[in-house]
Amino acid sequence: MKLDYLKNNHSKNNKDIVSVGLLGISAFMGVLILIKVTGFFAAPARAENSVKKAVELSKPDPNEMQKYFAKSRAIADELKKNNLFAPPTPKKHPVNNVLGILGSEALINGKWYKTGDNVGDAKIVAIEPTQVRIEWDGNEKTFIPFDAKGASPSGSRKPGGPAGKAGKQGSPQIVQVQQEGRPEGMGRFGGDMERMRAMRERFENMSPEERERARAEMRERFGGRGSRGGRRSGGRGSRGGGRSGGDEEAGGDEDAGGSLAIRN
Repeated sequence: MKLDYLKNNHSKNNKDIVSVGLLGISAFMGVLILIKVTGFFAAPARAENSVKKAVELSKPDPNEMQKYFAKSRAIADELKKNNLFAPPTPKKHPVNNVLGILGSEALINGKWYKTGDNVGDAKIVAIEPTQVRIEWDGNEKTFIPFDAKGASPSGSRKPGGPAGKAGKQGSPQIVQVQQEGRPEGMGRFGGDMERMRAMRERFENMSPEERERARAEMRERFGGRGSRGGRRSGGRGSRGGGRSGGDEEAGGDEDAGGSLAIRN
């Protein structure tokens, strides 16, 4: 009896253990199935996030790109400047024109300069009665008032005779030296040079108030008639009439371009 009881009890215990084991396995399998199902639905969302992150990481940073291309860009700029197939850029003379001469000063680009002053990179070598010599880039050029291109140092261009009208004594008067006209003799040119030197000496002997008044008068005279004079002289010359050849060359048009001086 006792042996049968032990056998039955042992069999019952084994069945309980097997039942508990199967129940645990079933619960574990259910959890795995739940995880798999959840992962199946969550996978597209994770994939979408991964794609977005990959796209963001693949976009180049402008600042980083500038760092990489900075050196190459500098080399490219140097190659553009030193292009073997393009002529070098010509340098521009800093002196556009000499508007007038007033004693020991010259009116250049709307400002007054003296001998030794610098106009940009150019240096004024000398201010003469009828011309100004300027040195720039190792070359020296001679400028005649209203001559923007500059004459050669040998003096191939010569100013004409005086065309200004005689003013009243006492107050300074502006004298214009005609630049366009018929060639004149060396004797008359020499007389003009002497007259200009004398006018320059008179200007140097003026008081500061008289000099300032003379400068103001020159600016007013030049500002009102400078550009108009060139057109008038050109227009009359193209007509070919006797009046153009007689009146303008004999008396000198008061509006023609030329160097300016002061007469007391």
